[in-house]
Amino acid sequence: MATVKNYALEGLCCPNCAAEIEDMTAKVEGVKKSTVDFASKRITVDFDCDEREIFRALTDIASEVDEDIVVRTM
Repeated sequence: MATVKNYALEGLCCPNCAAEIEDMTAKVEGVKKSTVDFASKRITVDFDCDEREIFRALTDIASEVDEDIVVRTM
């Protein structure tokens, strides 16, 4: 069963970083769709796996793009 969750991307500084996070997250196994809204500093992820795996992957991706970005569950 698919789940849709929103996460805050605190410290997201530019649209290019937002696009990179969106692209990289969409490639994670179990992710069906990933959409970053730069204006609200949020990402919406539609996934079909354990949420802990998505949070862990998203945290790793965000820190890889910019070490100041912090992912928070909403």
